Amino acid sequence: MKRLTTIFVLLLWAVAATAADDYRVVSLQVLKPARQPVEFTGRTPAIYAMLYVTDTNGERHTFRNDSLHTVEAAIGIKETLEEFEALADYDVPVYNFYAFCADTTACADHIEVITDNDLLILVKNITVTPFQQVERRYTDSYGDYFYAGSYAVYTAAFAVYDTITHTYSHTETLSDTLMWDKNTLNTEQALAELPSTAEAAQFAAAEAGKLYARRLAPYWLTVQRFFFVPSYKDLQQAATHAENSEWNEAMKIWEQYAGHNNRKTAAQSAFNMALACEVNGDYELALEWLQYAEKLYPVKEIAGYRTILQRRLNESANLEKQLQDL
Repeated sequence: MKRLTTIFVLLLWAVAATAADDYRVVSLQVLKPARQPVEFTGRTPAIYAMLYVTDTNGERHTFRNDSLHTVEAAIGIKETLEEFEALADYDVPVYNFYAFCADTTACADHIEVITDNDLLILVKNITVTPFQQVERRYTDSYGDYFYAGSYAVYTAAFAVYDTITHTYSHTETLSDTLMWDKNTLNTEQALAELPSTAEAAQFAAAEAGKLYARRLAPYWLTVQRFFFVPSYKDLQQAATHAENSEWNEAMKIWEQYAGHNNRKTAAQSAFNMALACEVNGDYELALEWLQYAEKLYPVKEIAGYRTILQRRLNESANLEKQLQDL
């Protein structure tokens, strides 16, 4: 389940930082490898939203089966793919196509006849169930306290069709639940501030498309990192440099203080050096700085950060190959 109310979600290892130690949080753009990459080199991809007739038989429209969701998902795919540098100069077209044969090769070949695109990303079907919910949490002398939430449960089917080989190179069905919530005294006001069922359905469809695009091509992800700011004037200046993305300037100061006679200050500065190395893409050197910090002083956040850096190091070879293929 994805909770979309929190803008900045600190990693657990960052939350564990002791309140006695001053630290700052920064946002980084991290390039992540695709899980099931598609080779786009020399290809002209297009996205097709498969539209279908919705018959509610006179019932109230619930947004559950609405082909406009496929359009929202197609736009989500387009926007996510075009964030990637290799596809940034290519305006990935989005087409609507009425069809009842999305699972057949003949249908996909028919699409290819009316377009010059040779790699078709199909949004075949999306089912979204949005709803709102209010629960009484507790009552005290001030009144009743409520939990209000908006939800959207979706299931989305996608495929990639290669018109050269006349095969589906990738098919997948994704399911998830999106949630927006508030704890409140006034449920009417809370529900007014949360997405309506129609808005929740649209958000869910777009999120499904973005998620699928990240299966196909490397993508940028915003992550949060933290660094220590011991109470020295120079280290306060280093923090300012880091917050302004002047990492090389910050490193000059942190490297100097990594040899400080206060072992805790030295360890925290070495920890900060590891972060700067991550920003520069040198994960092996970052791990070496963490090892050095650990020898100086038992900074408890080292273990969690080491896991993150090791994961990035493991992903880097896979990511490099994907970038070469693109």
